[in-house]
Amino acid sequence: MPPSMPPSMPPSLPPSMPPSLPPSIAPNLTGNFTWNGTCHNRCGDDRLAGGCRCDVACTSDTCCSDYVSACFSCENRCTQSVRVGAPCQCDSRCGGSLRAPDCCTDYTAACTGRQKTVSFVSDGDIRQLTEELADLDVNNVAKFITVNIQRRTTMHDRDDVSALPLFNYVASDAFKPETIRRFEALTDNYFLEVTEEEDAVLEEQAEVTAFLDAVVNTSVMEALERFLVDRDLINGTLRSNLERIWFTVYSRYGTVLGTSGFEHVFIGELDAGTVGGFHNWIVFYREEQNGRVDYQGNIHLANLSSSGYVLTNRFTWHNTSKPIGGGFFGPSPEFELAIFSLCFFVRPNTLCPVQINGVQLDIQTYNYYGKQLVGTAYPIVTQNMNN
Repeated sequence: MPPSMPPSMPPSLPPSMPPSLPPSIAPNLTGNFTWNGTCHNRCGDDRLAGGCRCDVACTSDTCCSDYVSACFSCENRCTQSVRVGAPCQCDSRCGGSLRAPDCCTDYTAACTGRQKTVSFVSDGDIRQLTEELADLDVNNVAKFITVNIQRRTTMHDRDDVSALPLFNYVASDAFKPETIRRFEALTDNYFLEVTEEEDAVLEEQAEVTAFLDAVVNTSVMEALERFLVDRDLINGTLRSNLERIWFTVYSRYGTVLGTSGFEHVFIGELDAGTVGGFHNWIVFYREEQNGRVDYQGNIHLANLSSSGYVLTNRFTWHNTSKPIGGGFFGPSPEFELAIFSLCFFVRPNTLCPVQINGVQLDIQTYNYYGKQLVGTAYPIVTQNMNN
């Protein structure tokens, strides 16, 4: 995806169409919401007033259409006491230094008349942290991977200039770390087309839980959480933020809840004859092994030494062209999730300068329609850095 290309968003999506929250946040929200009644001044109300409910137990058939916009925010709720059954709270416990964990993320901005005060995060701070994250990435498996870069190409070419697969060899040891095993368990949970509604079953929800449990217990994520918490950049735990920004289901096609940040970035999807996302090397390798990916040449390459590579390339997936794509090759899922999340929080919708083993590059993130949900995230290499 070129730097100037935002994620594909559905032009017909109604402004009030709410995303579907992850299982641990709103376990019964799937499908389309009820389009009558309102949650204004009713957050936590489990009665079918006006034909719909506004509590955490409501389902796609019973939630009011404005449930997410009304009840996951403190707008118009700043004078409320604790509302049992509301997805987040806006009472006085949210205003002190020991902020309650169930407060809505916009409490400070909505209820104190000021934007949330955060410590300034410089480009140098970001580069220093990303170097630290790379050093802590004990599940990086670049040493087990051999790739065949072959010939250069451009996003405008049509010919396949690289006749051989990208991956020469990946040792079985590359798939032994727990976080990689938990990641691979998720890869069959998603529909290929954004036009198909996702329908997470209990087993799939358990796999997401196991994956998040595994990644947040790594040194990579512990360092990221310290950085974000020290600078007051997140409310609640890092784990709850990761689940929300990456696994909330939303729409790229009409009102179909058929995608999420995680699916788009890590798994990939087909969207009206184009390949969306698909930036993870593990998925690329498995799909190439299964004959569904055809690598057609490299555009730019950054050699990250012992941490692997960042490769921008051209390929097809399910016979659908991706003129420019790619990502990290070798780092662990927790490292990718951490570096993308960091940039999403500190440099949203713009280039984020990172550094790995002395190599400087950028991460581009976009949010989803201004919401704090990941639309896409990917590394950018603008010239070959193959030292």
